[in-house]
Amino acid sequence: MAEEHDRTHRLLFSFPRLIEDLIRQCLGGKWVERLDFSTLEKVPERLVSPELVRREQDVLWRLLYRPPESDEPDWFYVYLHLEHLSSQPPLTALDMVVYDMVAYQDLVRRGGLTRDGKLPPILSVVFYNGDRAWTAPTSLPELVKTIPDAPPGVGPLSFVVVDAQHQSLVGLEGPLRGLFRLEQLGRVEDLVETARELAADLGPEDAALAGAFVELINHVILPKLTREDAERLRITELEELPSMLTQRIERITHGWEMRGWERGRQEGQVEGQEKGRQEGWREGRQEGQREGRQEGQREGRQEGQREGRQEGRREGRQEGRREGRQELFLKLFAAKHGEVPRAVRERIATADGDRLEIWAERLLRTERPEDVFKD
Repeated sequence: MAEEHDRTHRLLFSFPRLIEDLIRQCLGGKWVERLDFSTLEKVPERLVSPELVRREQDVLWRLLYRPPESDEPDWFYVYLHLEHLSSQPPLTALDMVVYDMVAYQDLVRRGGLTRDGKLPPILSVVFYNGDRAWTAPTSLPELVKTIPDAPPGVGPLSFVVVDAQHQSLVGLEGPLRGLFRLEQLGRVEDLVETARELAADLGPEDAALAGAFVELINHVILPKLTREDAERLRITELEELPSMLTQRIERITHGWEMRGWERGRQEGQVEGQEKGRQEGWREGRQEGQREGRQEGQREGRQEGQREGRQEGRREGRQEGRREGRQELFLKLFAAKHGEVPRAVRERIATADGDRLEIWAERLLRTERPEDVFKD
């Protein structure tokens, strides 16, 4: 009976007339006037991810919506969940949020952002026909325990940003202040005083933490400040850094600058000469060489910057989506089963995005944690 209920309701709500009537008559409000129902269309299943297709009882529609502050319309999505339940699961709001997040990820993959680069609005509607009137929470914040005077980011659907490059050092002390100072250093010479402060703040009981700072300085800070691999400046403990830098920094950095200048000059000559030969035959060899060097250097920098930005954005989006899925899965696992075991965290840390989505869908359908990873 439940399967027939799903099938017939899904058939009914595959007609735009019924979707329009549902929005106008059951939801209503002035915002409905901004919807262009003539553009109402069902999102084809071939355009959505396997996770959404598996939710066979759901229907996803879209139509154009004109925001009050703009004359240009954007897509507005209606995600209709057909739930035929004999009871009201108290965590239904969490399930709906998970389905919406999968829908958002699918829209991002298909380039479905709004004109200003934001996620489109999704109206999530649960069509429920149980015997008792619905009383369960209908939003995720209702399910989350509140903390009085909590800072921003404590709660669902938001986070706090700690901007290391622009963090004020006023009021900070101890190793945390040292960390932000390291992140904000612009000259290798300033590293001496920062290392002294860190060494003073870290006592014998902080030996492991001091070792972590040494790793950061060796592999991140020194290469960034000197633009080299900094092998000759590698340290084993914080206390040795000030004296070593004081003795060697001027000679080493000067040598790096000279080598970098010479290498840049030679590369610029090669690129400039090649470009100059191409243009010099038309405008005169001597004048062409001069202009060719300038044009070649400029074009090379522009092309390198453009390719670097594109590659960085692409990699950043891919990694950000994977990390976001990992974090969301761990939160959902903890909400359903309590503390997340170490073995689960290790599996999540190495899983790709597709595998995480499959596990997340299983997490919602199964009761035992081991069933989530049964493959």
